[in-house]
Amino acid sequence: MGALQSALIVDARGTRTEAHHVVSTSDWDEMLGWSKRIYMPYEVSPTGQAQSPDARMYASQIGSSILSRFSYNIPVHVKNWSQQEDLAIVLTTIRGNARHWIDSRKPADTGVGEAFLVDTSRTDYWVDFDSQHLQVNVTMPHQLLADLYERMYGQPPDARLWQQKVRFGGQGSGWLALMEYACRCMAEFPAQMATGPLGRHVEEAIGMHLLMQWTQSLNGVAALGPPPQLAPKLVRDAEDYIARHARQAPTVSEIAAAVGASVRSLSGAFRRFRGTTVHMCLRETRLQGIRRDLLSAGPSATVASIAAQWGYCSMGVFSASYRQRFGELPSQTIKAFRSI
Repeated sequence: MGALQSALIVDARGTRTEAHHVVSTSDWDEMLGWSKRIYMPYEVSPTGQAQSPDARMYASQIGSSILSRFSYNIPVHVKNWSQQEDLAIVLTTIRGNARHWIDSRKPADTGVGEAFLVDTSRTDYWVDFDSQHLQVNVTMPHQLLADLYERMYGQPPDARLWQQKVRFGGQGSGWLALMEYACRCMAEFPAQMATGPLGRHVEEAIGMHLLMQWTQSLNGVAALGPPPQLAPKLVRDAEDYIARHARQAPTVSEIAAAVGASVRSLSGAFRRFRGTTVHMCLRETRLQGIRRDLLSAGPSATVASIAAQWGYCSMGVFSASYRQRFGELPSQTIKAFRSI
């Protein structure tokens, strides 16, 4: 844990540096002001007798995320983390102890080398730090994580994923090895970590590791079976092609040709990784698209004119498919929207 222990306070030669120093203060207001900028708004108070902090903060960027080193040097209780900042945070203990609360009755203590992961934009969170605590944290935008999940797994994440609060890591864990690597890269290439491809690479590696922790936690709680498989590029490319050309109702052969695959291989990939067919994916995309148009239709638009824009020739067949999918006729959808 050498690089993690010295994160943000030594350079590549092992020399003490103040390049990442943000603030050292015993003033609560000053400390909270900086915490709001580096992390997000939250409430903090001393545990036990009233006393001033001896707060020290260091921070630097990893792409659009922030790597930070922080301690109060007094026991504190932290709560009411702002959900409006749309951030997730993972806190790794490198000294002392932190007691994170999964709920009001279930604490999760993290000792040296252990970490705790929570998306503060999607669930509540509070934590108690002892007087010896020292944390190295990574704060990541929620949208970055959501986009990474969808890009890697080819589907949006289950909303329950972000409500998991996860303790993980520990001596010999992949997480500590990854954080050691991130901290060494920060010491050697701070500018490239902030804005270069190295930072994007490290940020994505950290994000993917966190997604695996969330996924494992959710599957364990909900018994949902194995994690979703990574859809191959040809499936994602086909879905992108379908989304862009749905109005033209391309054939399965045309979709396969557009992504450089045979109909057989593309159909097999959709069955394996999506549990459906290429045709059903196209059908769903078209129905969802026409529903969006019906819900945003102008006063002069009709169901027939909107259906025609999507290439539907038989209104009877279209209406039956639409009703089967959404439980109402397209005429009911457009009337309901206009009555709002």
